[in-house]
Amino acid sequence: MSSLLEDKVYAVLSETTKRGVYPLHGYKYGLYRVPVELTSKEDIQSVVSSLSSIFKVDVYADRIYVTYRWKEQDVTSVKPEEWKEAELEVTVEIVTGEVIDIIYQIKPLEYMPDAYWVKNYRMKADNNAKMVIDTILRGTIIGEKLVKDWVRRYKMDEQSARRRLEGLTPLARSMEVAVVQQVQQVQQVQQQPHSQPQQQQQQAAATAQVHKPAGGGGAKPAAAAGAHTGKGIDPNFTKSRQVAGEHLGHAVWGPVNPPQLLGIHGTYVAVDFDICVADGACIEACPVNVYEWFETPGHPASEKKADPAREADCIFCLACETVCPPMAIKITKKS
Repeated sequence: MSSLLEDKVYAVLSETTKRGVYPLHGYKYGLYRVPVELTSKEDIQSVVSSLSSIFKVDVYADRIYVTYRWKEQDVTSVKPEEWKEAELEVTVEIVTGEVIDIIYQIKPLEYMPDAYWVKNYRMKADNNAKMVIDTILRGTIIGEKLVKDWVRRYKMDEQSARRRLEGLTPLARSMEVAVVQQVQQVQQVQQQPHSQPQQQQQQAAATAQVHKPAGGGGAKPAAAAGAHTGKGIDPNFTKSRQVAGEHLGHAVWGPVNPPQLLGIHGTYVAVDFDICVADGACIEACPVNVYEWFETPGHPASEKKADPAREADCIFCLACETVCPPMAIKITKKS
């Protein structure tokens, strides 16, 4: 859902946030509507079973609550006994019925008092919520129903519909049962003697299978999305790259080799076109309309990008940088 902006109903933010500033206080609330039905007990149980392998899932009445938890560590102190650790979480709510509403709410950092020191909390929570939503769509029967709806509504073939789903859910995590089974096989092999070359080969093959991306319509591992690799845009690109050209008045930092490599567009408002997934959140968040869509047919990440066409108008509120799922944006205030 991180890219399904056409099905977005609304996002309710604090008044300050609406102006493009993301304070520590206040909640962020997003609601997305998926035009498919989820009413039967069998379908609901199927969704719960699929998600329970990697998330905490609770069911109350007509709602499914999917919670993702992660840990943050602060090891900046030279004394290990002073290191801090906090467990954070974000919950996505699936409201079942004749249409499905998917809701997520980012609680303020003050809600978790032990995590006052966490950096970039809102960005991480928002990104993790979108990862959960993408996983729900790609890894459950909801995605299958959505594919069938597109086939019927847009008269497209099933293969094209599945490619569309994959392109619109770039943050999805793999939930393949086979992968879990392979992990168990690896653990069993590791507990056995390794005196025979054949056993070593079997262990290596099993390990390779665990890390192999799921094929076909299955969800891609998180590493396939820039947001989960922890990389994002290179913050030192002005030193590590060279200007390869100019586009609409802003610099383009190489390497550039269309359509696969498009480089980084902009200097003070920089967007890494090679990891941008056309989520559109930056365009919505920007209070001064810095961005506009730019078509990039043939690019593997997405076929359009959020281009900083009006870079000079930026007021450095950091709203766009905060909401970008793959962390493809870097805002640098002019010195």
